[in-house]
Parts: sequence; structure tokens; C-alpha cells
Amino acid sequence: MIINPQLERLINSGSAVRAIFELGFRFKSEGKHPIDLSIGNPDIKPPQAYYQALEKVVAESRASNTNFHGYMPNSGYYETKIRIASDLNAQFGLNFKSEHIFMTVGAANALDVLLSTLIEPVVIYSEDQPGLRKTQDEIILIAPYFVEYSNLIKNNQGKQITVHATERYGIDLPAIERSITANTRAIILNSPNNPSGAVYSEEELIGLAKLLKQKNSEHGITIAVIEDASYGQIVFKSYDFHSLLPHYRYTFFVASFSKSLGLAGERIGFFAVHPKLAENEEEWQILLSALVIHLRIKVVNAPALQQRILQKIGMTVKVDTGEYEQRANRLADALEKLAFQLERPKGGFYLFSRLPPFFQDEEEFRRVAHAGDEPLLYVPGFAFGGERYRRHIRLSVCASREDIERACYRLKEICQHGN
Repeated sequence: MIINPQLERLINSGSAVRAIFELGFRFKSEGKHPIDLSIGNPDIKPPQAYYQALEKVVAESRASNTNFHGYMPNSGYYETKIRIASDLNAQFGLNFKSEHIFMTVGAANALDVLLSTLIEPVVIYSEDQPGLRKTQDEIILIAPYFVEYSNLIKNNQGKQITVHATERYGIDLPAIERSITANTRAIILNSPNNPSGAVYSEEELIGLAKLLKQKNSEHGITIAVIEDASYGQIVFKSYDFHSLLPHYRYTFFVASFSKSLGLAGERIGFFAVHPKLAENEEEWQILLSALVIHLRIKVVNAPALQQRILQKIGMTVKVDTGEYEQRANRLADALEKLAFQLERPKGGFYLFSRLPPFFQDEEEFRRVAHAGDEPLLYVPGFAFGGERYRRHIRLSVCASREDIERACYRLKEICQHGN
């Protein structure tokens, strides 16, 4: 095999999820009408403010005496970063400046850059002791978790440590405490959570910050937190989004406009470095150089056109999140009536549900769900954290109301067959 074995393992581990996406195309080629609730592909168009800014940027580019489309600093346009910093300061009461903001090609690029900066590569051989293998840096994931986290950790030579959330998908502080060692390098925090829709409370985050400070002192280490807030703008009306930023200085805040503006295909996001990390000038310059190098190596820079649009609209403009909430509530109502067990999502695009007891396993449910002219597509829960979620499924609400209604009716048919 021409590729390295590590990549081959990563490809094989993701094949089950890829197969679901491809299955929809196969069903359509067979003349069927699948109900696809598998992918979190935002179907609500960007708001009018986005299109107005887009038109204005294009007009400015056309009228300009200079070329709008030349090279830029790897971390992004200064004006864009200033706008993002200002919005973050208003939201969290901190003192972000342009140098703390790094524009990225979506949240995945941000996560990759941060992990490659934090994780020390494994040394297989050393000059002094041939055959000596360095202990891997450990990255803690709270399950259930976004599928790609595992691949990003492995590809950057880290060791994944899985800690399960509480029964209601909250932060299990005692479990995290037991998992922290002298090799712990970072924790990835995802709220609103994909797949559960959980939104962490401020009390939970304060507790986590206190625990991490204690463990840093105990082990003589610095544990970073990568806070993936990709769904931070998709929080339902009865809840508030809280961040670890005000409580823990070693926090890297990751965000994406894929969900809040319905721009998944445009691949625009950013990460922000906590302002207090810049207080030590020497350490800050080393960190800054490392982040820029990894950003340049991986993607060079984020899309220029989208950055110019964000200069004008910032982070406060977003799609109608109420539409996603209504769909989630409709689907949750149907699931609960059919004896599925779930915690209602507080934000995001997904419902994460345990199958009714009358199905022997997820495989039996899948056989019924994929039968007939209207197969129901979803992602098996196993993909989000292993055996504990073997009887779970993830359903996306990135589908029209018509398809949500079709899904509710189809679920009723599936359960009647299972009974």
C-alpha cells in the first residue's frame, strides 16, 4: 500500500459513516424516496443581511482601483479579526484583540491546527536509546462526541481518552478527574453537543475550570481546553449558551459560520486564543508562531470573500433558529410517543435517542427502517462513542418540515413492525 498505515486505519474507521451518505444516492437510483435525517447539512438559507453584504463586497471589489484578491496574512484580514474580537468581547466580557483571532477553513481546520500545535509527535526511535517510544499525549473526549474528533486526534499522533457524559449528557466531573494524568494535554468540549444537543450550564463549566486548575497544579502540567462552539449560535429559546472562556485562561474557542449562517459549503470559521495567554510576551510569540505555521501548512488561509462579508455582519447575524427548534420538538414528540428514550436537545441540529426495548438491536431497527419505498436514513449511535451507544441513533433536523412529518409517520410504521 502506497499510503502510510495510519491513514489506512483512519479511512477504514470512517467507512461506516460514509456508507450511510452513499446509501441515500443508491436508494434514489433504485427509484425510492429516502427520508434523509443522517446529515447535519443546514437547509435554511443565509439571512438577507448576508446576501446584502455579499453584493456590497462584490461591488466594492469591482469598483476598487486595487486588487481585492491578492495574498493576505495567514491568520486572516485584520478588519475581519477586529470585528470578530469585538463581538466576542461583547459576548464574554473579555479583551480580545485582532492578534488573538485566527480565521480558518471551518471548525474542522481550527481543531486540526490546534491539535497539531498542542500534541507532541510520537518519537519511535531516539539517538540515545533506539527503540524507545515516547508516551503519547492524551486528549480527553466527552462521549457522545463528534465522529471526526477521533480521526483528528489519531492523525496528530495523540491518544484518545474517552470519558462518558452523565446520564443526561452533562459534564461528569468525577469521571474527568479520574481520567486526567501527567500526560493529559487537552480536553475537547462541545456545546451545544453533536450528537446529543446538550448545552452545558455555567455551573458545570465553573466546576470544570476549578478541576483543571487543581490538576494543573497537582501534576505540574497545563491542560488546554478546545471549546468547539460550532453550534453556539443554534441554542433554543429557553436556554443560554455559556462558555469556559470567562473561567479558564487556557481555553481555545472554536466557532464556525456553517450553522449560524447556513454556510456549510463555504467553509469559514475561526478560533480565538484566550487574551490572558498573551500576557507572557515570550511564550505568546512562540505560540503565535506555532499556530501560524500550522495554519499555513494545512490550508494557507481562510476564504477571502467570506472574510470580507464577516467584516460587515460579524457574529450577531444568524438564521432563524426557531425553525430548527420547532422541527426538533416535532420529532421529539413523535419519538417519545413511540417509546424512544431521549433527552430533548437544547440546541444544535440533532436528536440522540435510545431505541425502544422491543427492538433486539440497532441492526434489527435498521433492516426495517431501510425497507420499502421510503427508507429512513440516520447515523447509528455507535459512531459517537462506542458500545455504550450501540442502541442509539442520531437524527438530524436539517430537513424540510414535510420530510420531518414523513419521518414521524415512517417511525410509527417501523415501530409497528417491530412490535
